Amino acid sequence: MLVLLLLLCLSSEIYTIPLKLTIFKEEKQITSPQVPTNTPAISYSVIKDGQGTVYDWQNDKITIRLTGSHTQGLFTLTEDAMKPTFKLGLHLHRKHAETFHILEGDVEFRLGTKTYVAQPGTTIHVPSNTAHAVQVINGRSARMIMLYSPAGFENFLKEMKTFTDAQFADDKFMTAFNEKYDNIQLE
Repeated sequence: MLVLLLLLCLSSEIYTIPLKLTIFKEEKQITSPQVPTNTPAISYSVIKDGQGTVYDWQNDKITIRLTGSHTQGLFTLTEDAMKPTFKLGLHLHRKHAETFHILEGDVEFRLGTKTYVAQPGTTIHVPSNTAHAVQVINGRSARMIMLYSPAGFENFLKEMKTFTDAQFADDKFMTAFNEKYDNIQLE
């Protein structure tokens, strides 16, 4: 509207046009916290060594340290004690990311077309839609902390713990299960 008024004023003839100008006032945003600032939204968590749900599988033992209920659904935190035979084939997650921090042993990560050997102290972050594979190398066990974001990995483990050998052997069943939990197997 102002451009039109400016053009009219600059023309050789001056026209009088009734204009209705609307003045926009900046609305002041009022922020009032839902909870007092000195009160956390959820309770803090202290998980001691030996606590947490444990899933003891053939090639690793996963301990759930923090679940989505602890973190407002932001992430799941686990500790994975992997046996020398641990190997997880190439896969990806469309909706979540994983971060791994190696505590003990040597763990080989294949990320896309590159391979990395992660030793104690190494942290590897795998964003969503990144093909990756993981395996323990050098014939020794390994241990790592894993963070899954958003939370939900604990539900995958809990449901998988109820499977029979026949269900594990059923490729169609396992494909549907993995897709339900955003585990897209690539090999």
